[in-house]
Amino acid sequence: MNAGVQGLLWCLTFVALEAVQAVYFGSVFQRMDSFLIGSLVFGISASAAVGLTLLRRPEEITLALADPGALALVNLYSAGAWIAYLLAVQLIEPAVVFAIFSGSVPLTTLAAARLGMPQASSARNRLEALGISIIALGLAVLIFITLAGWSGFVRGGPSVAAAGVTLSTASGSLISLLLLYARRLDRRGVGPVAQFGLRFPLYVLLSVGGIALGLDAKGPVTGEDVVLVVIVGLFLMAFPIFAMQKAVALVSVLTIAAMTSLGPVLVFGFQMIEGRVDHAPATLTGLLVYFVGALLATAGSSKAAGRGGKALTEVR
Repeated sequence: MNAGVQGLLWCLTFVALEAVQAVYFGSVFQRMDSFLIGSLVFGISASAAVGLTLLRRPEEITLALADPGALALVNLYSAGAWIAYLLAVQLIEPAVVFAIFSGSVPLTTLAAARLGMPQASSARNRLEALGISIIALGLAVLIFITLAGWSGFVRGGPSVAAAGVTLSTASGSLISLLLLYARRLDRRGVGPVAQFGLRFPLYVLLSVGGIALGLDAKGPVTGEDVVLVVIVGLFLMAFPIFAMQKAVALVSVLTIAAMTSLGPVLVFGFQMIEGRVDHAPATLTGLLVYFVGALLATAGSSKAAGRGGKALTEVR
């Protein structure tokens, strides 16, 4: 199995688990503090990753620390992305959050390439470019229906809808920038486990501050509930990031971005199974537009990955 195919499989693993996560935590965070759960899940998993790296590949920690600029930006983008995402998923429909989040990744990647950012790449063929353009149209439709109140769930009025849309967009854009710098660290020899462990210190620190200030407090919860959610979170929140990091080492950022854009359709299906969010034909319409673009972009990405994954115009 060549590296391109392995990378696509890791991408699919990431997308499937992220879809389950969006629905599950969209429900959980209606009653639990997202800062509390996030700090525990990522604090535990990141500490384990750093410890494992120190035991098996300590030189990777040294290599990461040798590029403090990239490491600081990875922490900054990771913290901003996760705080925004975990707040957004409790404000508006999870399928819409995931669509805006994932669709913002390829759009931000292309914008970064236009601006000359290292490691960013432009569309590698016309099929991929067409798909990403249709993804942008699908996002516009989903944003409009959310602001108009036609989606399946908004936890409040128009201002809450606008906040959810803004947080979702910010989360996807920051994840895209994170991926670019993660690729830079990967090229320096910093592997997936080390990168996973080193990207969360700032997030954990800010989350502890959020808990102390009561920024997302929902009231008392039992210790048993917290333990259960953290255990589930270690699988649904931590492992997908590791899968994405593995993909970073094997395929281009734009391939990851395009594959990730398939997730919202899975989220919509899981929403219907869970039953908390009302079925909204308007959301389904926007997702279908989005899905057409995602299929085309993914087909283009797969074709490019099979040829070695080079962009038509790649900034180096």
